[in-house]
Amino acid sequence: MKKLIIIMIAVAGSFSSMAQDNAISKYFTSFSADTSFTKVTVTSKMFSLFTEIEGEDEAEKEVLEALSKLKGIKALINEDPKDSKALYANAIKSIDKDKSYEVLMSVEGSDENIKFMVRDQGSVINELLMIVSGDDEFLIMSLFGEIDLKQIAKLSRVMKMKGMDHLKALDNDND
Repeated sequence: MKKLIIIMIAVAGSFSSMAQDNAISKYFTSFSADTSFTKVTVTSKMFSLFTEIEGEDEAEKEVLEALSKLKGIKALINEDPKDSKALYANAIKSIDKDKSYEVLMSVEGSDENIKFMVRDQGSVINELLMIVSGDDEFLIMSLFGEIDLKQIAKLSRVMKMKGMDHLKALDNDND
C-alpha cells in the first residue's frame, strides 16, 4: 500500500512539474471547465513536422526554421469576456509573482491593452508570453521553445490563429 501511495505521489509530482513548464499552464487548469474560453494547444510534434518541409525561398526557410525550434503554443481566448480588464490585471499580477518574466513591450490604450513578456536563459528566449485585453476579447498566449523574435513576428503573418496578429507589433522591420 505504501508503495502505491509513493508511486501515485511521484506520478502526480511529475505531472505537476510538466504542467508548470510555462506560465499559461495554470490558466488552462483554472479555466478548463469554463466554456466561455477557447483553449488552444499546439504540441512540439506539430512543429517537428515542419522540419520535413523544404522552403521555396529564403523567407520561407527562415519561418520554417523558427517553427522547428518551437516546442509549443498554448492559448486561452475569450471573445466575449464579462470583464477583460480584470482578467488582464489578474494575469499580470499572477505572472509578476513568478519573477522569471521580463516585460518586453506593452501597449496601453483606452480600448486595448497588450503586454509581451519573455522568460530567457542568457541570450536565448525560452518563452514569449502575450496578454491582450480589449472590449471584445481577452487572450493569453504562450510560445515556448527557442524563440527568435524577428522570426516569430514573420510567423504571425503566416499563421491565421486568433491572436497571432498581435505579434506583428514585435516586427520593427516592416518588410
